[in-house]
Amino acid sequence: MPVKKKDTDRALVLLEEYCKKLRKPEEQQLKKAIRKVMGIFKSSLFQALLDIQEFYEVTLLNSQKSYEQKIEEANQVAEKWEKTTSATDHENLQKNQESAASNGSEGSGQCGEHNKENQTFENYVVDMKTKVWSTLL
Repeated sequence: MPVKKKDTDRALVLLEEYCKKLRKPEEQQLKKAIRKVMGIFKSSLFQALLDIQEFYEVTLLNSQKSYEQKIEEANQVAEKWEKTTSATDHENLQKNQESAASNGSEGSGQCGEHNKENQTFENYVVDMKTKVWSTLL
C-alpha cells in the first residue's frame, strides 16, 4: 500500500504524542530515537520522495490523462521543488552568514564543519531530486 503525505503527517502527530508521555530517565533514549525518525519524516528529501511517489501513482499511471496533462503536471511538481530548493538554499546561506558573523573567529571550526555537513546534505537532496525527475521525464 502506498504511503501518502496525510499518513506521514498523522504518524508524526502520533509519534509526538507518544514522545510527550516518555518522561522517565530510562525512556529518554527511546524518545531521542523517535525524534530522529520524526526528523527524517520532516526532511525535504523524504517529502520529495513522497511527492514523487504520489505524482507517479496519480499522474503517470493514470491512463485517463493525456500526455499533455502529464507534462503539465510534471512541470508543476518540478517547479514546486525548484522553488523549495531555492528557498532552502537561500535560508541556509543566510544562516551560515549569520552564524559566521555572530561567532567571529572563535568556534568557527566546529561551525564550519557543521555547515559543510548541511551543505553536503542539501547538495545530495538536490542531486537526488534531479536524478529522480530526469528518470521519470
